[in-house]
Amino acid sequence: MLTPSSRRQRPGAGGPGTRAVLAAVTVALLTACGADGDDDAASASGREPLQSDMALLEAATFVSTSVEGYELVPGTELRLSFDEDTLAVTGGCNTAFGAFSVEDGTLSWESGPATTMMACSDEDAVQDQWVADLLGAGVAATTDGADLHLTTDDVSLVLEREPPVDLNTLLGRTWSVVGTLSDGSTSRLPSRVRTPRLVVGEDGLARLDTGCNTGRTRVQVDRVSVSFAPPTVTRVRCREPDRTIERIVLSVVDGRSDYVTFNGWMLLVVRDGYGLVFEVA
Repeated sequence: MLTPSSRRQRPGAGGPGTRAVLAAVTVALLTACGADGDDDAASASGREPLQSDMALLEAATFVSTSVEGYELVPGTELRLSFDEDTLAVTGGCNTAFGAFSVEDGTLSWESGPATTMMACSDEDAVQDQWVADLLGAGVAATTDGADLHLTTDDVSLVLEREPPVDLNTLLGRTWSVVGTLSDGSTSRLPSRVRTPRLVVGEDGLARLDTGCNTGRTRVQVDRVSVSFAPPTVTRVRCREPDRTIERIVLSVVDGRSDYVTFNGWMLLVVRDGYGLVFEVA
């Protein structure tokens, strides 16, 4: 199961029902030692507990620049993306999404993890599991005002803030569905279903494949949302599970999104209680 947990609402959107659905998409980065010794060491290094600079996390992505206590797979890095009350974590292959909190200098998930389910090499899969175990055990979080420092008894990470990803970079790319959100939970795409896909031109005109029918729509983006013109599609009769997947696709790809998060390669779009997780290439 996947479970996205991010949430950004447009004014007037996302009542209690929408919030309940998005709450089901939570992952958890659990806390580590906020012991006095850790606090003293952080102060001595000029760093402060994270909660004293929460503005640092606002719509921010951090990428590892130093990892001590674990050797990353060559060519990989750790990425943490924050968006309002949601954290997305990537350890080299799959991405985990979930709600987070910061208390007493500890960064933590609010519930169990939810991840995409792409096929990974054995090395990448082991690293994904290491990240999950690390965050499940908990990390102490400090900052020097720019970088994010995460520590446990055995591991020390330094992550540098990246410039925010512009949603305009979604244009001129191909979006392939890897998961769907419905009834409060997210599932990966059934293996028997043709991959739903949007091939989006630089001008926003897009070819749409619902996994059963094909057609066209137009994509528009602004700073915080993605909007779709009403799609026009062929009317081939679909069998299950194609019919259910198509219904979710057409529910999302029609109108302005209630919530969007994009970390440069993984896109989550939610509208009216339904959602699509896209891999963007």
